[in-house]
Amino acid sequence: MRLNHDCVRDVLLFIEQEHRPGRFISLQQFLSADVLSDHYSADDIKYTLLQLLDAGFIQGKPTYTYNSLAMFSCGGLTWNGCQFIDTIRDNKVWHQTKIAASKLSSVSMTILSSIATKALSKILGL
Repeated sequence: MRLNHDCVRDVLLFIEQEHRPGRFISLQQFLSADVLSDHYSADDIKYTLLQLLDAGFIQGKPTYTYNSLAMFSCGGLTWNGCQFIDTIRDNKVWHQTKIAASKLSSVSMTILSSIATKALSKILGL
């Protein structure tokens, strides 16, 4: 399965908006959120959550049943997740990041973050 970078951005923005300290966001909340479910399949959302957890962008605990993700409790963004979403939050930066990333057949989260940082620096004239 391929990681959908738009889904990554939207999931991170959703977590930032919905998470409260000491509380968790459940898998069901992700799957039922219109901002996500109107654009992405349940499999895309689940895969994105697991990849963001593996990348160290979110805190969470997956629970599997019969080789399938049954539950996921998200404890919020990590420092790296906050840094990444701050870089790609602006629509103009995100648009330029996607244009640059589209020149390659596959782009890792690390490369995507670097592209976004360069796009932001260029917009700010740094």
